[in-house]
Amino acid sequence: MPLLNISTNKEIKNEQMLLSKSSDFISSLLNKPENFVMVKLSDSLQMLFSGTNEPCCFIEIKSIGSIEPSKMSKPICEFFSNELEISKERIYIFFQNVDSSMWAWNSRTFG
Repeated sequence: MPLLNISTNKEIKNEQMLLSKSSDFISSLLNKPENFVMVKLSDSLQMLFSGTNEPCCFIEIKSIGSIEPSKMSKPICEFFSNELEISKERIYIFFQNVDSSMWAWNSRTFG
């Protein structure tokens, strides 16, 4: 039920490793079972942030509950700054709590 969407203009050399680490990280951070976590990675994108195309990243996290942006912004920013070798000042994070009736899996909604 959590969806982590990672978009960056950097080329990621070991995509599977980043996907696996990110899945484990978000599962732990949100206290959600990893078997429900989906991670999407788009790299080598044409992106511009603050007027330059220097490495940057957009992180989008959607979940049914468990999202606390004020508590999660720092660990998420630090994790992706370290993993992607991108300055924290060049990372945006978007959080979205989703109503359980608006999220479906296995042919039915969660709520």
